[in-house]
Amino acid sequence: MIIGWDVSTSAIGICVRNDEGKTIEFGVIYPSGETHAEKHRSAAAQVDAFCKRRCEGKVTHVVEQALGGFTGGLTSKQTLMTLAAMNAVVSFILSSHGAVLHILPVTAKRIVDLKKEDGEDKKAAVIRLARSREPTFPYTETKAGNPTKGVDDMADAWLLVEAGGKVLRGEASVGQPKKATGGQSKARGAKGGGHPKG
Repeated sequence: MIIGWDVSTSAIGICVRNDEGKTIEFGVIYPSGETHAEKHRSAAAQVDAFCKRRCEGKVTHVVEQALGGFTGGLTSKQTLMTLAAMNAVVSFILSSHGAVLHILPVTAKRIVDLKKEDGEDKKAAVIRLARSREPTFPYTETKAGNPTKGVDDMADAWLLVEAGGKVLRGEASVGQPKKATGGQSKARGAKGGGHPKG
């Protein structure tokens, strides 16, 4: 069984896939509380309760790696450190209910071959891909035609399950693909033929 967890301080998206490769559940957990500590306790209790109900046999939890999208700036740093703390709390609870695999957001998108359409943001692209590949994805809209609360969290959790499944089957790697540099290519060309001339 593979369970994807899209962790944030306001909502935690969940996607569960069984050993036969069938997606059997989507859900969202909403941590409650006024302080970070209260939200951490709420998230820990709800995640633990979910796992006790759903986790059976060998389970791998796929979690988005914290700080993977850090681009600098004080506000970004504070936000991401807060997210990292929640990620650590959830990952700790999950480690009691199976193995935990962390994947960078950019790596997950690369593995599932996510491509944005013109004028499309990343969240919309992930939702579109989830709807096209997963018949059971619970997509709903507001009267204004926008995804309802929690849809993007479940889509991100589905993305993690897709990427994590490929990694576990040996079809993909969590490392970034390396491109040969000019120096590496030159060195390979010179292998067996002496040192390259300076």
